[in-house]
Amino acid sequence: MAIGKYLSLEEALKKGKLKEFAKAHPSTGDKNLFDRLFNAMAKKPSKAGRASKKG
Repeated sequence: MAIGKYLSLEEALKKGKLKEFAKAHPSTGDKNLFDRLFNAMAKKPSKAGRASKKG
């Protein structure tokens, strides 16, 4: 849904046109998948999961 010229995210932020940017770029993300990935990345790794460092 581009209106004339393509509006980049940077331009939308500067011009206060985030709603127009969001309409032109609908989300296709998966909230459940994102939450699982985020939580997995946020957990402290176990000792067995860490890579060994050899000097």
